[in-house]
Amino acid sequence: MIRSRFVRSLTLVLATFVALSCSDVTATGPLAPTAAQDGLLSGLVGTVTGLLGTVLKVIGFQSDPNGIDVRAIKWAPSHVNQVRVVSATIGYDGGTLAIPGSDFSITFPRGALSAPTTISITSDGSSYVSYDMKPHGLVFHKPVIVTQRLKNTSVYGTPGALNAACAYFATDPLDLTGILKALEIETTTIFSGSSGQAEVETWQLNHFSRYMLASG
Repeated sequence: MIRSRFVRSLTLVLATFVALSCSDVTATGPLAPTAAQDGLLSGLVGTVTGLLGTVLKVIGFQSDPNGIDVRAIKWAPSHVNQVRVVSATIGYDGGTLAIPGSDFSITFPRGALSAPTTISITSDGSSYVSYDMKPHGLVFHKPVIVTQRLKNTSVYGTPGALNAACAYFATDPLDLTGILKALEIETTTIFSGSSGQAEVETWQLNHFSRYMLASG
């Protein structure tokens, strides 16, 4: 079971490798997946593992209509909190959008969307690692993958990084302090870097709305 989850997670993050490598460049439009990326899916699992780091932990999907108790995770004091927005039209062929100032990227694999759709991602400028993703309620035919680096978050270098996962909220919580009720915890894969500590994680999303980094 652990091996199969590991392989599935690696397969999903392969498509985000280009975004990770270019995270210092602001995307002005979607980047279409290439045949070379398709080849990676079948032949270079070991190489990509080395480039992203070692899988430290996979936090599985959870859902509860009554809510799951979580605490929102803040940015580190060194992070510049400001509203950042990226938007582009992405179609059947897929693509990637990035917000370098928030260490964030999102990759749409080929076939995730059936028709051209204007995608808008907002890093809201609060002290918390949270995002508003539009169109609200958009459902994907294939999971899309978010990459979130942890270096500029408050959990970086702490044991709490291994419990940091993507939490979904149907509406924007008015107060992010204290215990929050998340409707879902999305499948989250946490990778280590050369230091051996948690450096980056990927989130597997099946639909849109409000997401944030949170701990249980």
